[in-house]
Amino acid sequence: MSSRLVRLVADVLELPADEVDAQTGPATTAAWVSLRHLQIVAAVEDAYRVTITPREIRAVRSVADLRALLARRGVEE
Repeated sequence: MSSRLVRLVADVLELPADEVDAQTGPATTAAWVSLRHLQIVAAVEDAYRVTITPREIRAVRSVADLRALLARRGVEE
């Protein structure tokens, strides 16, 4: 599952893209700590030109959540 979003998350987490999938998140990946979470959010906002609310930031628990958030905004990833 090599998509733009996966590559973005992999870059922030400093992981190979093939180690990142829809379930990748703070519960499954040691590198996804709170600071990296905010870096991922900032990178998504910048790359996709969206604003993510504080409530949405807290709700993101995986790449799948990020993908769903972008879909709700009508953004193709």
